[in-house]
Amino acid sequence: MESFYIEPGNIKNGFGKVVGDEFFHLVRVSRKRKGELIYLFDGTGKIYTARIVDIGRDKAECEIISEDFMRGEVDENVAIAQAILKNLERFEFALEKLTELGVKHIIPLITERVVPAKSPKDISRNKIERWKKIILSACKQSNRALIPELSEPISFESFILTSEMYEKKIILHEGANFKSSLFYDYIGQLGDISSILIAVGPEGGFTDEEVELAVKSGFDVVSLGERRLRSETASIIGLGIFMQFLISKKSNK
Repeated sequence: MESFYIEPGNIKNGFGKVVGDEFFHLVRVSRKRKGELIYLFDGTGKIYTARIVDIGRDKAECEIISEDFMRGEVDENVAIAQAILKNLERFEFALEKLTELGVKHIIPLITERVVPAKSPKDISRNKIERWKKIILSACKQSNRALIPELSEPISFESFILTSEMYEKKIILHEGANFKSSLFYDYIGQLGDISSILIAVGPEGGFTDEEVELAVKSGFDVVSLGERRLRSETASIIGLGIFMQFLISKKSNK
């Protein structure tokens, strides 16, 4: 069955109300009809089996038949700080794939070598709303009921100051001026953790000054090997490896 997003506040007394873009998709794109069964998810991990009981001009009323929590999420809070890329299509591709892989928090990062923006003010509200729609679409495509949090774009310096909430922090960097661990070896030595933050630079990577600032703030420098990877490739591969590690560890408990 097809899944549709519903805001938690629109589920009351055993009924759910689908509105806005999701209503348009339900009626105009998927062409659902009264009496059909669908899945509803509220973005917090809950998923509902529901029957469409009425379709109005701007909303669809659905009767909740059953409620469950979507399985497949890891317990750890895994965040990716992804630098905004010159090619925004590649950045949006990264948002999509990181969501599918199970990231819980995405932080758009503005670093020294970021070309499209030099400050958070350079990123329009329309662009941020578009990114949220891409993330929502990726949740639906991957049958995921938990929508990752998308932070407001942030400068590298401010990002460093707000990174203290994470138990482990790593910065992906290939420079020869810093001692680094291979990513696979690094995660293999991790014990039980509650949260981890992975920072990924833009085209050209982080500057040495940025890496030095991160190291002074408790980040570990980690490498994905000797190949020069595109930024979005590094974030997707890094998260994919780490999520498999967490899933394997969870299943072996």
